[in-house]
Amino acid sequence: MADQRLLEPNGDFQMSDSEQPAAKPKEFNLGPLGTINQVIKALGKTIRAMADDTISSEKGARICNGLGILRQCLEAQKLEDLGDRLDRLEGIDHGANRTADREATYRH
Repeated sequence: MADQRLLEPNGDFQMSDSEQPAAKPKEFNLGPLGTINQVIKALGKTIRAMADDTISSEKGARICNGLGILRQCLEAQKLEDLGDRLDRLEGIDHGANRTADREATYRH
């Protein structure tokens, strides 16, 4: 049986049209997830991908669940930062107390 591969100028073999692999499905990429806004955009992108069958509903639901948890963590961090900032503006230093409370919690 004759080899149906063609030699390209760079020395690589190319398969004939009948042997070409099927087109690879478009990769689903969420992008950066460092801020609350980026996470919200990723949630929207995931929901749209489920709607147009780029990803399965099961996979999309798992991604949305994880993104929701990440969003809550970022919101909690933001609220804590805002509380610390308000305390500094009022001249109260609760940051040292919070750090001491955390260290005591980790020791137990």
